[in-house]
Amino acid sequence: MKLFEKQELKLLWPFYLDSLLSPMLFFAPAFMIVYLLGLNLNLFQIGIVMAIVPLAAVIFEIPTGAVADLYGRKFSVLLGYFLEAIIVLLLFFIKSYYGIFLLFGLMGFAATFSSGAKEAWIVDLVKNHKSTVHNFFMKSRSLDAFGLIVSGILGAFIVKNFGISIIWIFAFFSFSVSILILLFSKENYKKKSVKISESYKNLRKQAKTSVKYGLKHHVIFYLLISGFIITFAVAFAEILGFIPFLKSLNFPDYAFGYFWSGIWAVTMISPFFSKFILKLGRERNLLIAFTLINSLVLAMIFFASNYILAIIIILLFYFFVGLKFPVYKTYFHKFIPSKLRATIGSMDGMISAFAAIIALPLGGYLIDLIGVRYVLVIAALLGIPTIIAYLLIREK
Repeated sequence: MKLFEKQELKLLWPFYLDSLLSPMLFFAPAFMIVYLLGLNLNLFQIGIVMAIVPLAAVIFEIPTGAVADLYGRKFSVLLGYFLEAIIVLLLFFIKSYYGIFLLFGLMGFAATFSSGAKEAWIVDLVKNHKSTVHNFFMKSRSLDAFGLIVSGILGAFIVKNFGISIIWIFAFFSFSVSILILLFSKENYKKKSVKISESYKNLRKQAKTSVKYGLKHHVIFYLLISGFIITFAVAFAEILGFIPFLKSLNFPDYAFGYFWSGIWAVTMISPFFSKFILKLGRERNLLIAFTLINSLVLAMIFFASNYILAIIIILLFYFFVGLKFPVYKTYFHKFIPSKLRATIGSMDGMISAFAAIIALPLGGYLIDLIGVRYVLVIAALLGIPTIIAYLLIREK
């Protein structure tokens, strides 16, 4: 059995190559919080800086999406990557809190040019080959994960030898590599007449239908609630909590690259087990079980006295998160009609974005106020309302 079909590689080789190479240089997320802490920002300030990214993305998603319809997906994606490349390069030079806040807001704005346009670009290229589309997203995720595993190892070496601020230079190279590779990709594009006001009108109409469906549907309603709580907890634990906790245990700054690689290795492996676990029982029961296990594992970190034990617990936590995610997505989409799938999926993403916008500053404030161990316990306890939401589901 061939790994790639001839037509598939002919059309999509730039995207596959980009999925492999550019993540290898993009190790900035592994060190970003460590870098900001090194600039003497407190966790509350870091939470605000990080929350501005999804906030800007929510505000500008539709206006920038119109660019892809007017000038083409390729133009929109490359413009977004160009802007992001400039922004991360500026982060190498700008050290003030307000300057960083502004650049992170611009980062959220710039990311909207490529967020939906890149997928649309790929789908348009192979629109007559649905199996190719599915295979691409599956294979590209694997390549992304492999590239990010390599990026952590490379990042640890680079940071150890050249200092942590070098992460922004390599992030600039990562976006530059993407631009150079994707310049060679073709595009099936027909110019559309687009009015932003009409886009908002259509969005409101579709959103109204989707919200009405989601609020009335007994399963989707509670899944959306659980999704909000989970994202809220993740913003506490995964995004803001783990790194300062490991630093408090004297984990070396450069070694966060290895930590990053470990996370992505576990993330890449764990979903494969979900395929077998789904056969064990109903999805709702599996979601309850995984949430309970995740909460118990996360609570264990309170007692970790050294960073080796803490890392083992954290990687175990990520393993069960990786097991749960495909189960959640399978269950979620099981109850959504095809015509509403995209909009309800976007609504789920919007709810998650708002959860992160609220939780990041709040989590940072609480870490500064009561300490990271107690905040991680709070995140673990948020598993209780999540389980209650699942228990309230009654499938018809």
